[in-house]
Amino acid sequence: MWLFMIICYIMMVSNFMIILVTGLMGYFKFTVWGVTHAPFAIFAIIVFIFTETLVMFFFVATGKSIKQMIQDRHRYSEYRERIKNVRKWVFPQIILTITLIGVVFIYGGVIDNNLASSWLHGPLFIIAFLQHTWSLVIKNRSFREQVNVAAEISKKLE
Repeated sequence: MWLFMIICYIMMVSNFMIILVTGLMGYFKFTVWGVTHAPFAIFAIIVFIFTETLVMFFFVATGKSIKQMIQDRHRYSEYRERIKNVRKWVFPQIILTITLIGVVFIYGGVIDNNLASSWLHGPLFIIAFLQHTWSLVIKNRSFREQVNVAAEISKKLE
């Protein structure tokens, strides 16, 4: 579980930096290693989707593990509720972030093909980036709570 969580954190930090650089490339028209904004955005969205999927899988997998640990023990029902609450916090934020970043990416493709004006793309990016930043805060709290629940259950089962 620890290695999986560390990989998630590394991916989340990398993902945050890549999306930030992509946005700055769009605003200030610079290249990274000779790559312009649009191709770099393709790389960014691939890393983003992989990262968000990995994080969701972490919460599903650890939640299932915890559920199996306490399956036949009704006295641990408060832990079940805590895990459900973690999912209630984190999953809507992840889905909203994926939706907003996806809209920004798709609209960027529309602009790149000269099918729409670009005035909306910048504000959409700012909204999506702020949501992404907020979701990182929620994910951090959720990771902490999930690990705390697993640790508490492990201590009680010993």
